[in-house]
Amino acid sequence: MVRFQDERAAPTLPRGEAGLGFVHEVTRWPCRGARPPLLVGRGLELPGPAEWRAAFTCLYGHVERDMSERAVFLDLESTGLGHGAGTVAFVVGLATLDGDHWQIEQWLLTRLSGEVALLADLEARVRALGGPLVTFNGASFDLPLLRGRLRRCGLATDAFAGTHLDLLPVARRLWRGRGPDCRLTTLERTQLGVQRYGDIAGRAIPEVFWTALREPHEARAREAVRRVVGHNLVDVLTMPALAGAMARTLAAPGDPELVQRAVDHRNAIGRRAREAAALHGAGRAATPAQKPVADASSAARTAQDVDLRRVAHLGS
Repeated sequence: MVRFQDERAAPTLPRGEAGLGFVHEVTRWPCRGARPPLLVGRGLELPGPAEWRAAFTCLYGHVERDMSERAVFLDLESTGLGHGAGTVAFVVGLATLDGDHWQIEQWLLTRLSGEVALLADLEARVRALGGPLVTFNGASFDLPLLRGRLRRCGLATDAFAGTHLDLLPVARRLWRGRGPDCRLTTLERTQLGVQRYGDIAGRAIPEVFWTALREPHEARAREAVRRVVGHNLVDVLTMPALAGAMARTLAAPGDPELVQRAVDHRNAIGRRAREAAALHGAGRAATPAQKPVADASSAARTAQDVDLRRVAHLGS
């Protein structure tokens, strides 16, 4: 289902087809003025096409124009904070720029047997979009978890092993020590001028899925799931807004300390580019006799994991 969201609409549970084990919803958001009902304050300013192209180049470095325009913001909610076998991503949200709007897609797992179908649908969508991934702390959590679940389900992982911009290292480089911390909710308040009201606490999210499985028709369980879906919607909407704020700060730092931090960021981009070029050159120069021989299981893992020449976690 596709719907147009404005700030008066309340988050709802996505609708799906019987038998799939997951549901999927698409929501369109304007770049200016609208905000989710979980946020109070001014309307979000999401970057438009021209602003986003400039912002991505500023944050990541130079890429082809169409590649930056196809960037995919990703965030997930899971049943745990680790990457173990029992941790499942049960809500996944994507945000992509679509003309003068942002399109939000959310997948909600409704039963465990639907995980393979959900991940296959998500993987196909990310592969079709074909752009770089943008996350907030995704290098440490979201992407390793998704790649692990995809492997367990016998699905390909390369759609989640391409160019990646993690906004958390950039946020720390810019604003560490200039506020309480660099959590997403803190930066929403200090940099975007919005604050969450009535949001579900992050520590309460893991239990929501298991409760919903046990009590699928209970109003309280469905309300908790609705709140998680709303929480995820806010996450994927505020990330592009925050990316735009980062780029504006880097382009016009307001004080001498920020000027130095902007220089540090540009140096980090240059250092990453040089390291990637050197690694790429070394790989091209190596002969078959010089390359180490790996066993079959190691080769399979390498093929499914991150291609280091394509992936760059800024600040790592």
